[in-house]
Amino acid sequence: MTSFVKQIFKPALLILTMLCTSKVYAQISLFDNLINKIENYKSLSYKSVNKRRDMSADTTIALNNEAFLKAPNDKLFGYHYRLETNHTTEAFNRILLYDGKDQTILSLSDSTFFPSHEGTGNFDQSLIGTLKFLRNRYNKKTFKVTQLRDTVINGVTNSHIIANVYDTIENNEHLYSNRDYYLNKQTDLPSLVTIIGRYKYNGLVSGYYDETRYSDYKMDNTDINDSLFLIPKGFTPRQDKAANALLAVGTSAPDWTLFDANGKQTSLNDLKGKVVMMDFYYIGCSGCMASINPLKAIYEKYKNKGLVIASLTARDSKKAVLDFEKRYKISYSGYIGAADVVRSYNVTAFPTFYFIDKAGKIANVFVGYTPDFENKLNTIISKLLVAK
Repeated sequence: MTSFVKQIFKPALLILTMLCTSKVYAQISLFDNLINKIENYKSLSYKSVNKRRDMSADTTIALNNEAFLKAPNDKLFGYHYRLETNHTTEAFNRILLYDGKDQTILSLSDSTFFPSHEGTGNFDQSLIGTLKFLRNRYNKKTFKVTQLRDTVINGVTNSHIIANVYDTIENNEHLYSNRDYYLNKQTDLPSLVTIIGRYKYNGLVSGYYDETRYSDYKMDNTDINDSLFLIPKGFTPRQDKAANALLAVGTSAPDWTLFDANGKQTSLNDLKGKVVMMDFYYIGCSGCMASINPLKAIYEKYKNKGLVIASLTARDSKKAVLDFEKRYKISYSGYIGAADVVRSYNVTAFPTFYFIDKAGKIANVFVGYTPDFENKLNTIISKLLVAK
């Protein structure tokens, strides 16, 4: 390369680099402007429709009404909030309140309330929470942001921005997370946000699709005040009822008859003479997913020694369970339509595990997944298998 060409090439390359960098910063500034715009409001409310497909082949649909009141002195969130969720695909309708001190769940089915122990997860999934996440993640580690052509949604022109939040190869698996924001050019507020990705959880790889459509924005509405985030009249504390006590060890296990995802009918009475491990789960529950690999290992170890594992779900469809079993190579049986069994065994948290001895009596029961899960199962099952 001649000296003259080098003199021309270097400034041109520098200008190109500056232009590309400026373009990225310009696109990031659109997010900054959006966050600043929202944070300038004393209050904000909106409606949204969320469709999500995660580890399940089923798509969940939720109708949401969300309201936020600025609370500058609140170090946890910076807001008081009210998040109402109505899942149209299952019997689940509730309101989560945060008044600056406590997170409380209102159950609309029985007009009771009880403390929430769900941490920051629900706020993080709200519009304000997701934008704060995006900004914080970018400040820690920059990622690619691309602005595409405008898109018309419901007759209104929207800016279209993609944030490639995460993109890597791990053990030959492509893992990524892309967020598409469609901003109404009349209001500069989101009308649609999609999250498309592929991630790994406890060694299990899954695709992810999340779509939220926003409407009915109201800013600085005087109806959004401190009283909105308090427990309303007519709601009473939920009674513990001995924590809906799990069935006692030594008692006879209630019989059940269910179909597995392949259409085979089985009853608990049919399994007498074997040790039965009942796994109450639903697809996507974190502890349920973490337990899959240990359950597979335990089943392979004891399946020819008299162990039956029966996984029971009250919410997942036949299609979802079949897809789930195929994807994660699960060979023990998964039973569907287990809502009545969930109630008869007083199951209120997932996963819950019941161990039924050869005589059909409850031999052990516990809730949740812990790091010593596989060792715990080995201890329980090995003793039951040798017992007469």
